[in-house]
Amino acid sequence: MKLITYLNFDGNCREAFEFYKSVLGGELIMMAYGDTPMAGDMPDHNDKIAHACLMGDGWHLMASDCPPGYFSPMQGMNASLHFEKPDEAKKIFDALSVGGTVTMPFEETFWSPGYGIFVDRFGTPWMINTEMPADAQAGSA
Repeated sequence: MKLITYLNFDGNCREAFEFYKSVLGGELIMMAYGDTPMAGDMPDHNDKIAHACLMGDGWHLMASDCPPGYFSPMQGMNASLHFEKPDEAKKIFDALSVGGTVTMPFEETFWSPGYGIFVDRFGTPWMINTEMPADAQAGSA
């Protein structure tokens, strides 16, 4: 089984996923509503994204633009990225949070050598975490 984060946007999915690709890398596939059998149902929405998938080594991030009138801002969840090295995590934190709102600065915590929380400029809440080294975990048990 795989658990995959699926985000919803209010018309700016293309912009968000092009930004995420510029920061995270990976392969980006997008399909507009106009390229689907639903093209005639929402002609004013045909340039919006019916499905986007950003794929990296062992991860996927998916999304779409909601049909008109169906979008509601994300609440009660965070997209979470985990890294082995704090410098790599900090680099991604700094890049993804540009233009957004940092709610917890990236810093060392009791469970992580580097952790931070922000809402990006597209409204997506993120947690960036660095895994505690195995030798440090063993010493705390």
